[in-house]
Amino acid sequence: MTEIIHCQGFILQDQIIDRNDHMELVYWVKIPEDVVKVIITTEKPLFFIESDVELNMSFQGERRKLGLKAFNGRTVDGIYFNKHKDLLDTREHFHKNGIRTYESDVRPNERFLMERFINGEVMLQGPCQKIGKTRVFTNPQIKALTDQHQIPKFNIMSIDIETSMGDDLYSIAIHQIGEAEYKKVYMLDESRTYTNDDLTHFYGSEKELLNAFINEFPTYDPDFIVGWHVVGFDLNFLDRKCQKLGLRLNLGRDGSQVRLRERKGAGWFSTIAGRQVIDGPPTLRSAFYSFENFKLDTVASEVLGTNKDISATGMEKVEEITRRFNEDKHALAKYNILDCTLVLDIYEKLQIYDHLFRRVQYSGMLIDRLASSTRSFDHLYLPRLHRKGFIAGNTLDIDKESASLGGLVIEGTKGLHEHVVVLDFKSLYPTIIKTFKIDPLSRLRGDVNGTRLKNGVSFSKTEHILPEQIDYLLGQREIAKHRQDKNLSQAVKILMNSFYGVMGSGGCRFYHADLATSITSTGQWLLNESMNHARSLGYEVVYGDTDSIFVKLKFLDVSQKDKAANSLARKITNHLAELIKREFNVESFLEMEYEKYFKKLFIPGMRGSEQGAKKRYAGLLGNDELHFSGMEFVRSDWTKAAKNFQFEIYKMFFKDESLNEYIKSYVNDLKNGIYDQDLVYSKRLSKDISEYTKSNPPHVKAAKLLKEKEPDKDIRQISYLMTLHGPVPIDLSPRDIDYQHYIDKQLSPVATDVLRFKGISFDDIVMGSQMSLFE
Repeated sequence: MTEIIHCQGFILQDQIIDRNDHMELVYWVKIPEDVVKVIITTEKPLFFIESDVELNMSFQGERRKLGLKAFNGRTVDGIYFNKHKDLLDTREHFHKNGIRTYESDVRPNERFLMERFINGEVMLQGPCQKIGKTRVFTNPQIKALTDQHQIPKFNIMSIDIETSMGDDLYSIAIHQIGEAEYKKVYMLDESRTYTNDDLTHFYGSEKELLNAFINEFPTYDPDFIVGWHVVGFDLNFLDRKCQKLGLRLNLGRDGSQVRLRERKGAGWFSTIAGRQVIDGPPTLRSAFYSFENFKLDTVASEVLGTNKDISATGMEKVEEITRRFNEDKHALAKYNILDCTLVLDIYEKLQIYDHLFRRVQYSGMLIDRLASSTRSFDHLYLPRLHRKGFIAGNTLDIDKESASLGGLVIEGTKGLHEHVVVLDFKSLYPTIIKTFKIDPLSRLRGDVNGTRLKNGVSFSKTEHILPEQIDYLLGQREIAKHRQDKNLSQAVKILMNSFYGVMGSGGCRFYHADLATSITSTGQWLLNESMNHARSLGYEVVYGDTDSIFVKLKFLDVSQKDKAANSLARKITNHLAELIKREFNVESFLEMEYEKYFKKLFIPGMRGSEQGAKKRYAGLLGNDELHFSGMEFVRSDWTKAAKNFQFEIYKMFFKDESLNEYIKSYVNDLKNGIYDQDLVYSKRLSKDISEYTKSNPPHVKAAKLLKEKEPDKDIRQISYLMTLHGPVPIDLSPRDIDYQHYIDKQLSPVATDVLRFKGISFDDIVMGSQMSLFE
């Protein structure tokens, strides 16, 4: 039965399907009470070619005059196709024959949404019929939902599997929350000696277990599948196991198979029709969370204050899992389901779904594409550019010119400083774009009422797109701050701050060296002007970095530090506004604000030089907390032992306490094995292990050792210890730790900055410690 339905929803996932004579765009949309399938059959994929190009060849498409222009000034025509494959084949055919195409790399599913300004949320109206268990809209009215709504109530399934060191599947656990809660562990029991209970169901073979899981999956019908390395490990393992057993891992909403693909250096990705997979570590990294490492046990401990049921690592963990499987399958089920629950609890505590939902609302990217800032830029910019009468080129056709300048970083005044305030530009690069009207179109039309910047590039004051979008986003950021909505604030910040990086990236179709250079060179000029103005007011500037200046307060200012810092920030803001109005005749939207106060600030010398360091300092804040920037304490590639050591050294240094006894004691404790658990290095691999041929740094050597032992393991991050035999992965339970390595390469460097300032040698302290052993 067909009925006319009017509803609003959130797009979960999309597909392009070519039929015999037409293309279908499929959108799976979460509405309040269901998930519906929306099929669009009326959309024709297209690209553009220059109007004066004569086509003396046959192709599967229709040419139409459009009156649009490319950035090179050429008028273009549109080439429309019935199927996506026709577009791809014709594009390749044209390129082989030297015919340039424009926007032929924009996928039709994304073009359909961007041209309608749809950012995840839609309003649907039209005929809907039930096909099987799915309600299907065919060619409904579909438009953007202009009023942003709260996150829908999703059905979220956490999946975790347990396996042997080899290729044996022990169990699959699922814990789903949403409209209903499900908990179940599918457990292998070839001996058929165990009895099913409320949590655990037992199966006599891997094939029987997998069949039960796949067949029951539609009953759960999750919107999101979540887990920890759920794509690269769990789904990947299950897919390989299904292939070996002659099964299909059909988890799609339409009964289709899971599609997995690996990108070199980027890991595994999955596509499941009508569902989204949200993997823990990459999702948390993209949300800018940082932890000691991204193991589930570590993150659960830091976020929830709890741990996994098995806290052992490496071979000890595998041995315990195997023991439970052989001797106590109910205990293994408990461990398996707890991992599922921990993932759900972490996501909920960190509000991950709300974070992703907000980012979709502002970037327009569906959840599986949020990492692509260039596609997000296209989504925002292309439809607005088209309405200005222009079309863009293909990404691969962009000329990759010289790289842009970076932000200005001045040499710090080395030494110990007291009463230092940090003044920071509020959203520096976005407000530069807004003030000076910097964007691809305004660069192209720079001769139309243009503003000539310090680097000689002109930008139109009237023909532009980005400044209006920046203005809107800055307003949304203020609303988010007023509401104390951190996810909204972060979603806006991520998008807004991506504009500079995208325009300076060779992976962006709008790349031009003048764009990024104009932003950074203007930022450098503004920072220099700010520092010079502070100096003209009698202040000493001890450091400057991209969008911040570090100013030492005057003696009479210290008692009213906040008032003095805010006053100085306003003076710099007003000075820049007057300067910009006088030199460029534009209104300034730049604002300097007071960010933080240091009771004491230490800027070390540059290693191997007498100059002050850049991007490295430590300070004691007004609330007596320590703050590190660029130091080993905040770097992920240093051991916990070195970080703890550095933290205590600076804590004592700012209190003007003697360091000698502490250093002696710490070195001796390290040699005696007290800190063995803190000596682990953890590092990500930037590419596949097989691609490391010219160099073999320690983390790669450790990864190759582990790969020899576990050839099927997907290794993207490696944890290892330095032993007397070299780097050995934690999974192989290394012994014979090389303590001297850690003293020389971890402790000595983090202590030397302070010790050099105090005129003390680390080696003298440690050798004194060693000599005392013979007294």
